[in-house]
Amino acid sequence: MAKTIWRFGTQAAQSSQQSQQKGANGGTGSGTIGAGSNGAASNGGTPAGSLVVPSADSKKFGFENFANNCYANSVVQALYFCSPFRDLMLQALDESVSQEVPQPLPPQNAANSPPTKTPPPTSSRWKPERKHSTAGLPGNATSSTSTGQTGGSTLAEIPTSPPSLFSALRSLFFHISTHPADKGTVSPRIFIDKLKDLNEMFRPTMHQDAHEFLNYLLNQIVEEVQEQKRQALANGNAGNGEDLTGSVTTGSSKTPPTLTTLSNSGTPPAEATLVHKLFEGVLTSETRCLTCETVSSRDESFLDLSIDIEQNSSVTACLRQFSASEMLCQKNKFFCDSCCDLQEAEKRMKIKKLPNVLALHLKRFKYQEDVQRYIKLAYRVAFPFELRLFNTVDDIENADRLYHLFGIVVHIGNGPHQGHYVSIIKTMATWFVFDDTTVSPIAESDIHKYFGESNSGSAYQYPFPTPGIAFRGRRLLGSK
Repeated sequence: MAKTIWRFGTQAAQSSQQSQQKGANGGTGSGTIGAGSNGAASNGGTPAGSLVVPSADSKKFGFENFANNCYANSVVQALYFCSPFRDLMLQALDESVSQEVPQPLPPQNAANSPPTKTPPPTSSRWKPERKHSTAGLPGNATSSTSTGQTGGSTLAEIPTSPPSLFSALRSLFFHISTHPADKGTVSPRIFIDKLKDLNEMFRPTMHQDAHEFLNYLLNQIVEEVQEQKRQALANGNAGNGEDLTGSVTTGSSKTPPTLTTLSNSGTPPAEATLVHKLFEGVLTSETRCLTCETVSSRDESFLDLSIDIEQNSSVTACLRQFSASEMLCQKNKFFCDSCCDLQEAEKRMKIKKLPNVLALHLKRFKYQEDVQRYIKLAYRVAFPFELRLFNTVDDIENADRLYHLFGIVVHIGNGPHQGHYVSIIKTMATWFVFDDTTVSPIAESDIHKYFGESNSGSAYQYPFPTPGIAFRGRRLLGSK
């Protein structure tokens, strides 16, 4: 599959040392972490000589594939290195597992530093020393093997029975980001078991679709976070702690006075979760009556864009085709409210609100009538490392927003029901291929091999972040 993600963020070429210096100015345990940069958590008041937690972006851990779960491994790797998503997940309050999963704490000098007060009701269970375990043990939630330098950080345990998929993913992120080593292997067994427990579609040990998994995961996180909010309100705990899901400011576009609008302009701020604040954009379908020239529009929110592909094309060309005009005529005439009759019309899709993290899905699996089954389109589709969307409404906010590619999910194989998924991710200014337990660097000049029509596989999903989001303490700040 070819899924890309572009996101807001400072350039990944920043050094680890610069990120740690930024974190020291944050004044809290979560520090200052730039999206796409080598953010390191550090304590603004930590005495000299205390231990420093390595950057979460420096952790290059492979995932075990024990049940054909490469579809999940590749997507979770991409989400982990989507810095805004990962950092909000780590900082978010998760009351359902407050007695099992520690909130992020600054490292301490065990001999000299005074104990840090932990915000209630969370209790910390940080391990006092580095401890290795054997990878792949059945039922061992935290089994991992590791190599590389240790940063003196303490390893967060993964609870054996997380109450939600949100908690399971958050615990996995904690385990990786607090691991004392920089590389190794981690078992996502507890997360996969929770996924299968919640959705029977993922229970069989057969090949699954990574795009379907991503959609389910993001929507499930939304449901679980909103349910946690409702329970907090019912228990009279509204207002306790800081709401990280509302910490990204995203303005809605003004509607032109010439348009009659049926609006669904995104999730209301009071209901928005971290998923909405990062991934949600708004599409508007504009229909112009060719008789009276009246333009009507209908808005629809999205978490990712699925676009059709063509032979020997590019992502830019596919996006242009996505917003191409469509004539509604003959049997497909449009009912115009102004004319009170069926009329010929022109219809097109435009983006009304840009997401902070743009996820693109290339439709490589297509149902073919003559064979009555899905086939894979291994077309060569070139993709850029920077992207500026042009198919937007005229008065969109931040029209010149630039997205930077940081991750690609690739499907290798001949059809939708077989094959293998890997992810290609940029972290700390270097591209890596995450192929289950194997993590290896790849030259940027070699990424073109994954455009399609080769044995390397074809890109299926792309994440693009945009520059301008930075984390300071427990607040996520958006800059234009």
